[in-house]
Amino acid sequence: MLLAGWLLVCLVALAQEPVTPTHAMEVANKEYEAGNYAEAAAIYEAILESGLAHSAVYYNLGNAYFKQGDLGRAILNYRRAQSLNPRDSDIAVNLSIARAQTVDKLEAPADEGLANLVQLAEEWLTLSEAMLLALVLWLLMGGLAVATLLRPAVRRWCGLGIGLLGIFLLAGVISMVNRSYREQNYPAAVIVAESIDVTSGPGTSEQYLVEFTLHAGAEVSLIESRAGWQRLSLPGDLQGWVPEMAVEQVKG
Repeated sequence: MLLAGWLLVCLVALAQEPVTPTHAMEVANKEYEAGNYAEAAAIYEAILESGLAHSAVYYNLGNAYFKQGDLGRAILNYRRAQSLNPRDSDIAVNLSIARAQTVDKLEAPADEGLANLVQLAEEWLTLSEAMLLALVLWLLMGGLAVATLLRPAVRRWCGLGIGLLGIFLLAGVISMVNRSYREQNYPAAVIVAESIDVTSGPGTSEQYLVEFTLHAGAEVSLIESRAGWQRLSLPGDLQGWVPEMAVEQVKG
């Protein structure tokens, strides 16, 4: 109630002058620096709800939740920030720190060969950047193909270049298809409840067997939704159901 009253006072004050996202960010940052992390988080959330989905806002929101000890929402927002700005070192560092404090240590199996290139593309490029890069590689390959016809003397080197570019193009295409397929069918999500029992069916522990327990910050994939329940998947072929309110998708 106190927080709601504080927000109402702020809204009344802000209503007296034009409110811009920059102004709201400044207010939120000042609240954060003053140690008012809940108030800062509320303003960052309002900025996002207004339609400004920027990596800096998600990053700051993740920091505000981390300072409150809410690992689930901290990791959730760091992941959202990273999806928009995958090469930002500050986001990567803070996400790593938050992950190190989670109770559940979930590790995916290591990839090899071409799969490593696919994973690298996903970690370093947004989907739109990957599409643009694929187009550039395709044009370069076309240029080299023309060069092999016009300049027989460099045919060997052009052939090597086409082969090398083809490997990266293939990795990029696989990455785009794989990422789009996962986002549509197995969206990434984060457990935001402090602790939740994962059951064998869409119901409580009184109705179904408790398979295992997950804690805030556990990163999962969603595979099915049914009447207020989400079926999730984890590394190691683990699956189960949790209440819808206990988990949030990374892609908002």
